[in-house]
Amino acid sequence: MEHTNTLLHHYNAAMASIKNLENQTLALAGVFQAVHLCKSLATSGQCDKDELRGTLRSILTLNSDRVIDAYGGSVRSLNRGLRVVRSQLAGNDESRDLELARYALALIQLGTNVISDPRTVDELRIGISKVQSQDGDLIDIELINNLANIYRSSISNLTPRIMVSGDPDYLNDNEVASTIRAALLGGIRSVVLWRQCGGSRPKLVLQRNKYARIAEDFLQ
Repeated sequence: MEHTNTLLHHYNAAMASIKNLENQTLALAGVFQAVHLCKSLATSGQCDKDELRGTLRSILTLNSDRVIDAYGGSVRSLNRGLRVVRSQLAGNDESRDLELARYALALIQLGTNVISDPRTVDELRIGISKVQSQDGDLIDIELINNLANIYRSSISNLTPRIMVSGDPDYLNDNEVASTIRAALLGGIRSVVLWRQCGGSRPKLVLQRNKYARIAEDFLQ
């Protein structure tokens, strides 16, 4: 019992140590990077491969000492997301992308619902652990398909459903559709991180300028 209490103490201390605005900003950048990838894929059929790697890496990195380690240990892998955080939360109306904002808010709500559903959490953990054993590039289509299948089987039936708008030719392409689902799964992972770091919907409103300033600092 004493050993168990010691482990719980260390776990609670570790969780408390990551609850700061800097880590919330990194995880929020992960959310916005994921939805940016989805929009790019839906409208052009393509996306930046390094950005996609950063997003997918977070899914497969379930245990890490630092939040940034979930994205490969480098802020560079979140540059796109940080730029979107800056423009969405501090920019003027002309610089904001309302579609990205809609996707991000829906994803945050969906991720919150996932966290509160133990059955879904278990399904995700089992599915992701199987994919973790795969070798090869993070953007290998087989790995992407496996991540997409996890999203489809465990999350797609939960609410709110993320309806991505774009060119039907791209949305009906199996490879593009799978990559969008894999990116959404990466977004869910970032929502989970954001909540673990103390993020919440009220803070997203009340701390928006602070998030934007911290994103700017990271980009420097």
